[in-house]
Amino acid sequence: MADWYFVRHGETKWNAERRVQGHTDIPLHDPGRNALQFTAKRLALVHFDFIYSSDLVRATETAEIITAGSKTNPPEVRIDPMLREVSFGDFEGMTWEEMSSSDQGLRLHQDQRNLDYAPPKGESYRDLLNRLSKFADFLQLNHAKDDVLIVGHGAALRALVVKLLGLNDQAYWSLTGLGSGSITRLSCRRTGNVMINWNEVGHFPI
Repeated sequence: MADWYFVRHGETKWNAERRVQGHTDIPLHDPGRNALQFTAKRLALVHFDFIYSSDLVRATETAEIITAGSKTNPPEVRIDPMLREVSFGDFEGMTWEEMSSSDQGLRLHQDQRNLDYAPPKGESYRDLLNRLSKFADFLQLNHAKDDVLIVGHGAALRALVVKLLGLNDQAYWSLTGLGSGSITRLSCRRTGNVMINWNEVGHFPI
């Protein structure tokens, strides 16, 4: 049996401003870095056989903060672009409110649970699910007996969990958004993958 941990990156300035980031490479800001110390402390005694991160700086920096706080001699972080967030194309940099005001904006299609709509020059959520399906296959083939930490993004990690649990693509809409620095855990068992916890944020002070 193996445990797979999924951590959403820490907060950025754009997160705080409710701006869509997607593939735009925005670093963590100081409040995000400070809050991640609690995530690192929560995971400090967990031994990971492998650690993977999206190649975007907000994720790699999150992985570095977690490994720096580890007390278990963590392995080197492996960077994988497959773990990138969904691309919002021309919408990147806009606030969610700005997108809501457009008749053709992303919010409308999200409300309609439309997996196949892609913003101009961006990806659809179906594209994202297909991309993360490949990483899910890789994880199950290569790490069925390993404890693994995966650092990524809200939408991408939701898509990855859908695929690892063998759910229908529409189940993507049934998973709530992940908080910055949150921890989600799946257990890989002989009878199938099981969700242990989703969006754990109890390590943050109230």
